[in-house]
Amino acid sequence: MEQKENQNPVMTALRKIPPQVRIAFFSAVLFGLFAHGTGLLNKFSHHDDAASLFDLGTTLSSGRWALLVFQWLEGAFFGTPNTSLPLYNGMVSILCIGAVAGLTAHLMKIRNRVFCGLWGCVMVAFPVVTSLFAYMFTSHPYMIGLLMMTAGAYLICAKTPWWAKAIGVGLGGVSVGIYQAYLPVFVTILLLDDIRILSEETEEGTGRRFWTHVGIQILCTAGVMLLYAAGNRFFLNKYQVELSGYQGIDEMGRMTVPMMLERIAAAYRDFFNPSQEQYVFRNMYPGSLRPLYFLMLAADGALALRLIVRTGRRHAGRGALLAILFALLPLGCNMIFVMAENVHGLMVYGQVMQVLLFIWLFDRLDFRAVRLNRAVSGAAACALAAMALMYARYDNQCYLKDTLHQQEAISYFTTVVTRIKSLPGYRPDLEVYFTNADESRDPTLYNIDELDFIRLNPYWHNSREYIHGETREEFVKIWCGADFVWHWGNDLESLPEVQAMPSYPADGSVQIVNDSVVVVKF
Repeated sequence: MEQKENQNPVMTALRKIPPQVRIAFFSAVLFGLFAHGTGLLNKFSHHDDAASLFDLGTTLSSGRWALLVFQWLEGAFFGTPNTSLPLYNGMVSILCIGAVAGLTAHLMKIRNRVFCGLWGCVMVAFPVVTSLFAYMFTSHPYMIGLLMMTAGAYLICAKTPWWAKAIGVGLGGVSVGIYQAYLPVFVTILLLDDIRILSEETEEGTGRRFWTHVGIQILCTAGVMLLYAAGNRFFLNKYQVELSGYQGIDEMGRMTVPMMLERIAAAYRDFFNPSQEQYVFRNMYPGSLRPLYFLMLAADGALALRLIVRTGRRHAGRGALLAILFALLPLGCNMIFVMAENVHGLMVYGQVMQVLLFIWLFDRLDFRAVRLNRAVSGAAACALAAMALMYARYDNQCYLKDTLHQQEAISYFTTVVTRIKSLPGYRPDLEVYFTNADESRDPTLYNIDELDFIRLNPYWHNSREYIHGETREEFVKIWCGADFVWHWGNDLESLPEVQAMPSYPADGSVQIVNDSVVVVKF
């Protein structure tokens, strides 16, 4: 019986997968359910999701040509349009994150299995994923793109033949065509791989072999960008589309030197002192996570300095190179600040790679006292466990806030629709005009002050974003079942009848004007 079990092909295949990959993968999947279960088992139509319930959002005008190709392929395979499915899209995304965690742990040769598991937990609970799940309609291609980017970096960095590295370039180029903001992850993986090689006493880190490795990385990175640019230009020309100015997409490759230096400075500044400003929606370190982040940075700095000094004593040149690479890591993690003018929570997944650096440094501890090694490693594991737990709780707070405010918006619009249909003389053919639509004059709307600390896109909003946001019309159609002929704006505000109307929700704020239109005055 035991012999038959040992011959099970599934078990045999699993045993061939390196333990780092297995542990990081399954930890990410299981912890992902804990951190994002609410987002997977409930449907939110926040922000763009209401308008993109059956597509993948903006593609070519945002330089995301591969996202359009993905939409074609998915439609052809399933025979139905893309759909914003929380459980399906979310689980595909989490499985991809698990694979990314496993590949990076294996590439960095993390030996401590506890660290591998905690790396998967932190990576899946990192608030960028929570931000992405607010845009569930596009979460799965984005995470497939991240997996392609990581697999490409893995093939380029590992000891693989030239054709495998060419595949890595292809994967990377297509990934950038899905979402450009994952390029910092690619660059940081390359930097971490170089740091690992230089710090090890192997022939791979010697002069000619190391520089050959770096040269291949540079050539492959150039190939990734050329492939992306070629695909972008082809599709833009084919469909006669221009790049939009959103997030400075149309400025890529046309930055001035002062602008470049300013953005590089911003990347370093945000790495060492992440912004907590009220209108910066990328705070990855809320509450107690902020001091924990600084503590981990200090530990990184101390261990990195120790490694540089020890390496420099044996090989001065190698120590100097190691110092340069460590100095470039903050820029790699935050390279999105160089790529885009306005950075929000969906764009900073590169910052999670600082945690991988922390894990790798503590995994390489070699104090002479075995007990000291165990104590320091244990303390690092506790810090990582605390970080994962804090992130999971924060993720759930974001989902709670969205649940409450979405329900408030549904109730609000249901009341508006009821008042419209209850007007004396109402007819279904009447068009509906909303005046002062971008203003909020309703003092009865409730704001949950206890959750105002959330500064993550798009969860920083309250119910007013649902009510006055750009996708409010789609939201009302989906969640309230009201398909009026809508008009948003102040086209009728100058009419005396409208000027005399009070603001919603006062009596008389919803009226039929001139027996031809319904006016709702906010």
